[in-house]
Amino acid sequence: MQSARNLAVAVFVLGLALLVVGVACNSSSASDDPAPSPTPEPTATATPTPTPRPSPTATPTPFAGKVARLKIPRFGVDAPIEELGIDSTNALETPKAENTAVGWYSIYDRPGWGGNAIFSAHVYYHSKPAPFVNLAKAQPGDLVIVVMEDGTEYRYEVFSNTRYHRDTIPMGEIIDAPQKADYDEWVTLITCGGELDDTGLEYLHRDVVVAKRIWQ
Repeated sequence: MQSARNLAVAVFVLGLALLVVGVACNSSSASDDPAPSPTPEPTATATPTPTPRPSPTATPTPFAGKVARLKIPRFGVDAPIEELGIDSTNALETPKAENTAVGWYSIYDRPGWGGNAIFSAHVYYHSKPAPFVNLAKAQPGDLVIVVMEDGTEYRYEVFSNTRYHRDTIPMGEIIDAPQKADYDEWVTLITCGGELDDTGLEYLHRDVVVAKRIWQ
């Protein structure tokens, strides 16, 4: 199982390279996507303090069905989920409903199962705001809610907001999250950020927001 996961991470990184390290970042044209307004450079937070180990109690089996929606109440995000993976060219898929959907990479961890679920979405597409247009402004304590197909909700609290250069983003560590305690559960949200490159088609940075599950 671990070797399969490692292979998936390797393919993910290869897909990123083929997309110029792009996760839901492709601009339709230089004129379609306006240069984003300057935003403060998010800085990496300190290694999170693991939540206390929950008291051993009987817990229901996590829902194994589809992920339905992702909400970020502070920014008014309530977006449907598209399941994404790797296409036939080993490139990462991006949401087909570019301005409305958030992608969940189903080849990685599933929300509710104690891992690190990976999501991505556009900031702009065809000059229109997309679900993660405000993600760079996320602050510690902001709420992220994942809604499953059966109505189950998993709630997470943001603890980290980091901007990486697209050429040096450590995708393997972001996905595998070696610093996560085995009794914690995370969601990681990824989008583009910063200014456009010389082509006017690609953003130079990636914003990565990580949130930790609130155990109730």
